[in-house]
Amino acid sequence: MHRSNLKSQALNLQPWFLLLLACYTVLELSFNHRLLELAGDLQRGASTVQLNDIEIWGRVVSGLGLALLLMRWLDNWVCSRLGLFLLCCTLGLFSMWHAQKALVDTIVARADAQDLMMSWKSQLSTQEALNGRISLRGETLLTSPAPPEIRPVMSALWASSVSGLYPEDLDSDSGASQLVSNLFAPEITQAQRVAAYRKTVMTPVVLGASLLFGLLNLCQLFAGLFTWLVMVAGQDRWLQFCRSWLLLALTVLCMGLSWWPGNVWTTSPAYRLVASPALWAEKPYLAPFVEWSARAEPAWADSVAWVHQALLQDFEFNVPFRHWLGQEGTPP
Repeated sequence: MHRSNLKSQALNLQPWFLLLLACYTVLELSFNHRLLELAGDLQRGASTVQLNDIEIWGRVVSGLGLALLLMRWLDNWVCSRLGLFLLCCTLGLFSMWHAQKALVDTIVARADAQDLMMSWKSQLSTQEALNGRISLRGETLLTSPAPPEIRPVMSALWASSVSGLYPEDLDSDSGASQLVSNLFAPEITQAQRVAAYRKTVMTPVVLGASLLFGLLNLCQLFAGLFTWLVMVAGQDRWLQFCRSWLLLALTVLCMGLSWWPGNVWTTSPAYRLVASPALWAEKPYLAPFVEWSARAEPAWADSVAWVHQALLQDFEFNVPFRHWLGQEGTPP
């Protein structure tokens, strides 16, 4: 009887809720991989419409992730599970839609001409950075080309990581020809500069928020599955014991494994001594997202790639009715 009551009351033991968590995890990990593909496209094949679409999807994915967390926190306060689902989805989607949009719009609106030019120049220098041919204020970035596991993340976040610096802070070790050729590149418009800067800001915000919610809900899923198996096995004492600490322990472990190991990029002198301090000083609202994404994304790179390719078949995350949202996009 006690076990039956517990099963009917505990949301994390409901099979339908565990299924929601599993579906969301697949969606979120796939979304992360697709965003890395678009933001790290060095051939600039990603159009502004595609970037607008992925930004919209980012707000939706983060909103759903927040909704699943709210469902667990508010379960004891709402009698109807259907009402709980609708309420949390409304709160999650509304808050994440406006919070992410307001953050990105505010940072972009405050950008001056120096920020816009730095964003453009740093995006042009991404390939040089990946090849280990860039230093920052004389500090070494990479002693060899970036390893495969961090190339997608570094491609997507390089411009964001150095957005607190100035163009003269980027020293080319052996890519002089590329940097010189940039001096003779066609004149870029103000709209192109703003679009480049928005991409620089949007990528870590959307990437970091969605990954955070994805990992938290992944911990919810694992904790729920383990607890459900213990309940099915009839181990009521273990069930009561696990409920008090399992989710917290999994969350701490997951966050630690994502943040602590680092990689050759984030542990380099150029990043630790130059790029990161400058970003925290000049762009304190952007810095947490860049720091988290640069450290955590490489730790999950293989997983997100496999989920996107094998389970969602390289779904492109387009928005079919973008004109309803006023997101027609501008020419690339």
